[in-house]
Amino acid sequence: MTYVYEYVVGNDNVKVEYCHSSVSDSIKVVEMWVNGKFHRVNWMSPEGNKRLMARLEKDMTDRMCGTYETEINLDRDMPYGI
Repeated sequence: MTYVYEYVVGNDNVKVEYCHSSVSDSIKVVEMWVNGKFHRVNWMSPEGNKRLMARLEKDMTDRMCGTYETEINLDRDMPYGI
């Protein structure tokens, strides 16, 4: 399963498809686009790469721990009787 993480840095819209590798126990970037154009992680500066991986780590942790921020519809998403 892959996840998509999108963010804006400066004037650039970044979209990253990533997954977690069971073999290396680390996050792997599957594909990446900046402003709709294909981009590679190894084209980034070491600092930029480190910031991206920290963002992806936080996003995956939020998703796995259920702390991912989404809009909640109380009528739809809350069980009755609470």
